[in-house]
Amino acid sequence: MDAERTGGNLVTDLSSDPAQRGLHRYVQLVAAALGADLDRCRYEWDTQATAYLPLPQHIPGMTEFPAQAGHRLALAWDEQSGWSAGVDTGNDFLVLATYLDDIVPAPRVVAAFVCDVADGTAVASAPSDMDTGHSKAQVRQQLTAYAPTGPDTPTDLLPPRRL
Repeated sequence: MDAERTGGNLVTDLSSDPAQRGLHRYVQLVAAALGADLDRCRYEWDTQATAYLPLPQHIPGMTEFPAQAGHRLALAWDEQSGWSAGVDTGNDFLVLATYLDDIVPAPRVVAAFVCDVADGTAVASAPSDMDTGHSKAQVRQQLTAYAPTGPDTPTDLLPPRRL
């Protein structure tokens, strides 16, 4: 897999597939909305599209998940379950809540979901093994909408949403 830096962002897949380019840009925009370090975010397009974003936010009052190295709030996304917020313990990802309304919600919606999780107002939920009603083709179409059609705007020029 080729990698190159563009506009301060690491581009790991220079695919001509618009859905793959859309996934890359979608992850960039979600990271920018949350003030996350894009260099620490990961996404893959293999048999299933996935993304992982470690976040700078901590969850106050959760003594069972102390804000120390290896215990931080993070987001995980996949094309079947959508976004889940949880605690990355270094060995495990413990889900605190899953956003159930859309598989590919707007980045500002993901940021609002993280705010709700961080302040304790998100309803605790677990990822569902049920059919989400979204086909792979529908998810690809939603991701394609994020694919840049021209020069990509560097995310450092986008205003971050600080939580």
